[in-house]
Amino acid sequence: MIFLHGGGDNPTYRAETFGRFGQAAASSTSAHLALIVAEPTGELAQESYAAYRAIFTALPNAPNQITPVFVSPEQPLTHQQLAMIQPSGVFVCGGRTPFYHQSICHDPTWVQYLQAARIPYGGTSAGAAIAANTAILGGWQAARHGESREILFRGASEGVDPLMVCPGLALVPFAVEVHASQMGTLTRLVHAVEMGLAAAGWAIDENTLLQVDGNKLAVYGSGHVYRVWRDNDLAVRITIQTANGLGKDDQ
Repeated sequence: MIFLHGGGDNPTYRAETFGRFGQAAASSTSAHLALIVAEPTGELAQESYAAYRAIFTALPNAPNQITPVFVSPEQPLTHQQLAMIQPSGVFVCGGRTPFYHQSICHDPTWVQYLQAARIPYGGTSAGAAIAANTAILGGWQAARHGESREILFRGASEGVDPLMVCPGLALVPFAVEVHASQMGTLTRLVHAVEMGLAAAGWAIDENTLLQVDGNKLAVYGSGHVYRVWRDNDLAVRITIQTANGLGKDDQ
């Protein structure tokens, strides 16, 4: 199963968002989580690890063991690293999406380890965005008719000017945006779909989880998820869902 978290951390909703991944990662004897952290400095990496470790250890189904895996574009995540740890779940933390993409999607063959061992994947913010088949990495401008125009406020750009998409981990067959209502990134997804850069996608609010199990999707938490796609007439369509509002054929 795949657990896509839209970012943020309101403790009120931890159990039904982060906690659902924790439950899926728990085995009959132990839960050993691998927390994947990608930050440009060692100090930031330690701060990020400490923050996410605190989230998981505060859950009712706290994992027995948490192992940090610090990665970077120079030392990306590998199949061998996971095989040595043998985790029962892999969770990719949040940060700058382009940096996470470079550190985790450089050689996505490690995904084969997840699939072979039937290990659940969870990701929040950047960790959710790169799970897509087409990953939206950032950008606050879109070019049409030879002119770039703003599509959302610059603070949500991820340090990128033009709308940028790249191949992601392909754990889900759609693009993923995060911090949807809070940061206005729904509009970036709309532009990506309308411009043909992504076939379809989901934008997820903070403190909200989109759980994917095959062709079955479910929403948990306090916010909304927005499905964006192009219909047969090429018009862009949007539907809005909240917790318990999804059926099995909404991808």
